[in-house]
Amino acid sequence: MIHVASWTSRYRSGEHVAVWNEISAHGAAGVPENLREDAEKVAFETMHRVATNLDVLVDRLSSANYAFASPDTARQSPTTTDLEAIAKAETIIGPLPLSVRACLTIVGSVDLCGDGGSLLPHVRYHTPLHESCDVGPDPLVLHSGQMLWDQLSSVVGDLDLGCACTDPGEEEPCAFHASGFNFSIAPDRAAKENFSGGDQYVNLPAAHPDPQLECEWAPISLLGYLRLSLAWGGFPGYSIRPADVPPPPFLTKPSSPLLEF
Repeated sequence: MIHVASWTSRYRSGEHVAVWNEISAHGAAGVPENLREDAEKVAFETMHRVATNLDVLVDRLSSANYAFASPDTARQSPTTTDLEAIAKAETIIGPLPLSVRACLTIVGSVDLCGDGGSLLPHVRYHTPLHESCDVGPDPLVLHSGQMLWDQLSSVVGDLDLGCACTDPGEEEPCAFHASGFNFSIAPDRAAKENFSGGDQYVNLPAAHPDPQLECEWAPISLLGYLRLSLAWGGFPGYSIRPADVPPPPFLTKPSSPLLEF
């Protein structure tokens, strides 16, 4: 009998991209039940690595005197309230996509918005740009489990009754059951620059293990966006900067190595 290595063991041995490609290949149908536990372990392992990497980035930015817009919430692990909120949301939405659930329950919230000064001259929240160019650094932001619940509550209606659909006085289904729910996992690039903007969101419910993140980028999954973000020191917008704009030296000089995921 041929032994087939689990996704988890292969992931831990270094097959990060290959394993996620196989998991994601199940697409909108979702991972079969007999493989779900294994896939969940991979998702949690992945987000533990992401969380560790984010701690390294936040420490590096802090040491370089980066002016976080909200220094107390630059990186917050999930609280008991967040975990309870996620569980409550799943009673209405159903199981969250693997990468989304693992991100909310392991990584928590992140907010790298701030004023970069000479360190990151295109990153600004309270100050004007140091030079005029078409660069949107897109500092990494991730909303919390509590934010998921708050956003869902504004769409569903009377959550004590399950949703507005259970109200005999309502003739129309609630917005969630009519058209789904766009979970704003982060603000868009304009909002991250303290302008009126929109959202970077995931459409729920969804069974895809790593769903597409709807944003200003070309189509990209949540995991793909996190990989790009960490590859650019938390500012993935620099990856699509104009050709005549060099990346800040702070993002290109050697730093503490990050965990692959």
